[in-house]
Amino acid sequence: MHYIPVKIFLGNKAFAIPSEPLEIMRFTRGFLPLALLLMAAGAHAIEVDCSIIVRSEPQALAISLSKTPYDLTKIDFDNGFRFAGQVLENPLRLKTYTYFDSKDRYVLIHESIVPLNVKSCGKPIGENTVYSPRLENELSFRCQLKCE
Repeated sequence: MHYIPVKIFLGNKAFAIPSEPLEIMRFTRGFLPLALLLMAAGAHAIEVDCSIIVRSEPQALAISLSKTPYDLTKIDFDNGFRFAGQVLENPLRLKTYTYFDSKDRYVLIHESIVPLNVKSCGKPIGENTVYSPRLENELSFRCQLKCE
C-alpha cells in the first residue's frame, strides 16, 4: 500500500504528518490533544487570566503563551510579594511562581505546575493561598484558561 505524505498548517507553522500507520498512531497520541486545544482556543490566542488578591485588593494578570522557558509575566506588590507565571507549549502547562522580597532579592516561596487541556477551558485552575514570613501577609491567586 502506498501512503501520501500530508502537511498541516497552524498559523505560519507547518507540521508533517507521518505516512505509516504505526507512525500515525504515535503522532496523533502526542499531537492531537494540543491540536484540539489550539483549535478550541485559537492557534495564537492561548492565554490564562489570573486573579491575585493581596490585602483584599484583587489584581488581574493575563499570561500569554511563552516563546521561551525564560519569558515570565509578573507583578510586584508593595508588601513584598511578587507573582509570576508562564504558559508553556510543549507539553501545554501553566507554571506559577510566588516570591517574597528578602532584603536585597526575591526568594521563591511557592511554585505550581498545572497541565492544561481542552477540559481546562473556563474552569478555575491553580487556586492557592501563600503566606509570607511576615505576620498576617498573604497572597491568594486563582487562574483560568481563556477559550474564546
